[in-house]
Amino acid sequence: MPTFALPSLNDIKPTRATPEQILSSQSISAGGTVEFTVSDTDGYSAIVVTVKATYDASATAGVRVRWLYSPDGTNFDNVEDAEAQGNYEDLSFAAGETRQRTVLIPILQSYVKIQIVNLDTSYAVTVDVWTTLMR
Repeated sequence: MPTFALPSLNDIKPTRATPEQILSSQSISAGGTVEFTVSDTDGYSAIVVTVKATYDASATAGVRVRWLYSPDGTNFDNVEDAEAQGNYEDLSFAAGETRQRTVLIPILQSYVKIQIVNLDTSYAVTVDVWTTLMR
């Protein structure tokens, strides 16, 4: 009967790249969006995105993290289909507060466009964003 060696914990634990701050104290206008594309994804299986949002004291809505895929870096999923697929996460919201959320995004294509969307149509929001690639 063949025998199989079980992998050690070091063989199966995830490996993370060094976190990189993508946005620092970036103001997103009312109803606005900022975006960036992660393109150096070879050998990685996920992107960990951490978003910290500071809301205006009169704000009435929060921030959404949305991701779009592309095989070539030019042709990305459209927003409607990405949202229908559930390719977004909303941060919790409280007017005048700072909230932070970490989102795990699977890498399904070579290029991933990440959009930070201000869902409030009356007030700007200030965000910090970090990404970490994970094997």
